[in-house]
Amino acid sequence: MRDVGINELPSSYLSLIAPPESAQKKTPQKSPALAGRSDSEKLRTSHFSSLEKIKAQYLDCKMCPLAKSRLRLVFGEGSARARLMFIGEGPGFTEDHLGRPFVGRSGNLLTDIITRGMKMKREDVYIANIVKCHPMKDPSDPEKHSNDRPPSPEEVSKCMPILLKQIDAIRPEVICTLGSPAAKIMLNRKDGISNLRGKIFDIRPLPDDPDYRVKLVPTFHPAYLLRNPPAKKPAWEDIKVIMGLLKK
Repeated sequence: MRDVGINELPSSYLSLIAPPESAQKKTPQKSPALAGRSDSEKLRTSHFSSLEKIKAQYLDCKMCPLAKSRLRLVFGEGSARARLMFIGEGPGFTEDHLGRPFVGRSGNLLTDIITRGMKMKREDVYIANIVKCHPMKDPSDPEKHSNDRPPSPEEVSKCMPILLKQIDAIRPEVICTLGSPAAKIMLNRKDGISNLRGKIFDIRPLPDDPDYRVKLVPTFHPAYLLRNPPAKKPAWEDIKVIMGLLKK
């Protein structure tokens, strides 16, 4: 596997990127505690502080019924200054037990994609989900395996403000959605992942800051890749596109 530059991106991808607009990132509010540090250190500390405040605000969240059955809220993890953010649908059994996103077999594959394929460190990206608690078919038994279900529209609507706050704090340059549900929700589209992947979407995810734009690249969920190994080839093409965008 090799890296690709932006000039190697297919024209079909490039034609889907909207013309750039002049947009300035929010300037972090300066704090006396950051005095004397370099601008990059101040910014990094500010973003980390913002994420920690959001996490503390929602750690005991009870806004939807998922709170009654969850073992742990899975907030997300990674760099507060990540240029790349991965977004999945929701935590599963292992994530619920460990309180971390994308662990277990699918998480191991995602880690391999990041470290072996993209030549990055997992801690240098940010990984999160649309919903922060494990949606279960049988919420009375969180110890039951194969107990996953898609989150309901109500659960998604309650959790989306948390995800948008995470995006606002991190301000990634590229978002990669993992699986059809995450792509549909982030893009507000009904198309399946087979129709959505292979494209770059230029989106404005923050209602309160329409000037902030981010490239979104949908791809298959790692769990799907484990069940359908032939899909790894097109998924790798998506990853190469992301690598090209990050080299700009």
